[in-house]
Amino acid sequence: MAELQRDKTFEPSGIQGKLKAVLHDVQGTLLRTLGTIERRGYDYRDVHCTQRVDGNFDLLVHVEDTGGPNDLDLLCRQLERLYNVVSAERVGRRTRAEHAE
Repeated sequence: MAELQRDKTFEPSGIQGKLKAVLHDVQGTLLRTLGTIERRGYDYRDVHCTQRVDGNFDLLVHVEDTGGPNDLDLLCRQLERLYNVVSAERVGRRTRAEHAE
């Protein structure tokens, strides 16, 4: 039986951080946002979603790289393009690997 080879072009880089997104209260927006994070090569951890006074939602997500593009700012721009996502930004401190760049 043939053994499958692992694709070595996407090795996890250890990039992690927190993202904050503001979402409209529309069915499917949360799932589209989390799905985009996964499809872009990140695992999401510690997902917190709270409703704002204006009816929108604040989504705070801790993400970890699983072999994607290694750029959380690019991920934020991609999230902002999603329908019913008002804004997306990085929050918190940077990892040591990012300080070295």
